Order: sequence, then C-alpha cells, then structure tokens
Amino acid sequence: MSVSRSPRGRGIGLALLSALGFSTLGIFATNLYAAGFSVPQTLAWRFAIASAFLWATMAVRRIFRGATSAPEAKAPPSVRPSDRLRRFALLLLLALFGFTPQAGLFFLTVKLLAPGITSLLLYLYPAFVLLLGAVFMRRRPSRGQLAALVLSFLGCLATFFAPGAYPLGGLLLGVFVALCYGAYLVAGEKILADYDPIFATAVIMTVACAVYWGIVAASGSAVRVPGNLAEWGGVACIALIATVLPITTLFAAIKRLGAADLSLVSTIEPVCTVLLSAALRGERLTANRIAGGLLIVGGVVALQRLGMRDQRRGGGE
Repeated sequence: MSVSRSPRGRGIGLALLSALGFSTLGIFATNLYAAGFSVPQTLAWRFAIASAFLWATMAVRRIFRGATSAPEAKAPPSVRPSDRLRRFALLLLLALFGFTPQAGLFFLTVKLLAPGITSLLLYLYPAFVLLLGAVFMRRRPSRGQLAALVLSFLGCLATFFAPGAYPLGGLLLGVFVALCYGAYLVAGEKILADYDPIFATAVIMTVACAVYWGIVAASGSAVRVPGNLAEWGGVACIALIATVLPITTLFAAIKRLGAADLSLVSTIEPVCTVLLSAALRGERLTANRIAGGLLIVGGVVALQRLGMRDQRRGGGE
C-alpha cells in the first residue's frame, strides 16, 4: 500500500487541506473588518452560517442513509445511555472551554501585538502538544516529531519574526493562546474519537455561535447585517472555506495522526498564508519568508519519512 493511501498518508493529506483552509481566515476576516464588521460580529456570523450549513448537511445525509442510521455517534450499541450523555457533555465542554475562547483570544492578541509576532507565538502550540502528551498520556516524542518541531519552529521564526518592543501582556496572552490550542487538540484527540467529524464540528460551531451572539447582544451594539452580495459572499467564505472545511478535516485528521503529528503538519499553514497573500494581495515574497517556508515544508517531510521509518521498526507513537 502506498503512503498516500495509508491511514497516515490520508491523515497528512487531511491535515494539509485543513491548514490550507485556515490560511484563508485572515484574508476573509480583514475584508469583513474593512466593511465595518466588529470582531465579535464577524465571529458570530462565521459560526452561525457554519453551524447552519453543517446541520443541513447532517439532515441531508440522514435522509440518504436512512432515518435509522446515526452516523454522528460511533459508540457501540452496548454503551449505556449515561456513558453517551457523559461523552456528549465532554464534547460540549470542549466546545465551550476549548475552541470558543481560543478563537476570540487570538483576535484579541492581534490587537495587542503585530500579526506576525502573534502568529509566531501561536505556533508554539506543537511544542505544547508534545509536552502535554508526554505529561498526561505518557507519549515519548519520536525522532520525526522532534525534527519536525525544530524545523517548523525555525521556519515560523524566519517567516514571522520582526524586531520590536512588544507589551508583556500581549506576549503572555499569545503564549496562553498557544497553550490553550495545544490543550484543545490533546483533549480533542480522545473526545472526538467517538464522533463523526461533521457532527462534532456542528456541535462545536453551534456552541461558539451562541457564545458570540451573546457577546454581541451584551455589548449593546447594533447587529451588522451584510448589506450586499459582496458582504454576504465574504461571510459565506469565512464560514465555509475558512471554518467548515478546515475544522472538519482537522477532526478527521486527528483520528488518523493523533494530536502531536497533526499539530506539526499544521505548521504548513503560514506557508499557505504567505503564498495566498502574494497571489491575491500582491505581497512581496521576501528571502526570509521563502527560507521559512522551505524549513516548514522540510519539517513536514521529516515527520512523514521518519514517522514511516519508526512505524516499520515498531517505534514511534
């Protein structure tokens, strides 16, 4: 069986697709901010449309598969209702205290720091994933993971770092966001194992939607409704291309790779962002960005090659 058709190969392909989707988030968000949408309203519309699309997808799929099928839950019939309820409660907690605050805190960090240093701090999360996995799951990092971690971090450093004075509060918040995202992935690896990716994403998007519309209502600001086709297109793109696509593929990839390898492959996202910015916005590809991109790609290649070698030898995760 070829690598590309193996579960690991498919997992890496899904992780790369997820990173490509996430790389469009900043572009679509910037367009909506320029149109007059605030951060909470952008997030509220993002998750409202994403959750509506996913529940509609679930309904259509149930019709075609038959009313008796339940693709969202993969627990065997012998599992007690109380256990199913406990698992669903964990999914809700993952949405409420994992994904939802991390999504908003990242945008808050961008306001305190430059976008580049914010992204650099965010990409500390693969290190936190390896650390948390070692502490709480007793997983010893493999050679491929350590090589990928070093190469990807150096790549992010070359891509994003810019000298300057940054407020300590912003720096600490950026590290905290990376820690939260790492913890979210580590916890999600176990919680999401029992759920279909589309169903799990629909639940998480619904919780995030409720939270951010609640923030909009509490702020007392008037709801900003898209006023033309371009604005509706922007809201649809940030919901579907930058949210539904990358999160469902991320959840599917985490089942095949685990949180550690997924986080390392996902560092390809800044490379995608740089290339998209150059193609769509005419931003110049500097030598630092090219070198950073090559280092990050090298990290993904090292993870794949050394990971497959460890598997053949019976090592690794």
